[in-house]
Amino acid sequence: MAILSIPVAPQSRVAPERRGAVMGKFCHGCATAFPLHAGRHVGKGINGRDHVASPCAHEGELFETGASWWEPAVEVLPPVPVAAPVAPAAKTA
Repeated sequence: MAILSIPVAPQSRVAPERRGAVMGKFCHGCATAFPLHAGRHVGKGINGRDHVASPCAHEGELFETGASWWEPAVEVLPPVPVAAPVAPAAKTA
């Protein structure tokens, strides 16, 4: 069984050209992303650290719109490849 890991980050910290789809909700308190359908900050997120050993200060709180402790988590797209410069052709006489 293969586990697919999609890199996510808070929307404000990703350059606009590298932002993919919104994948979840990112908590700034514990640096963990939770699923989009999560209404409350509980349990294990889709990525981040384990809350059993170190619970977050926002554990149990609702993901209310406009709250400063969380923001949308977006997929981080790979950088756009930059084309190598083309050397001018040599002149033949």
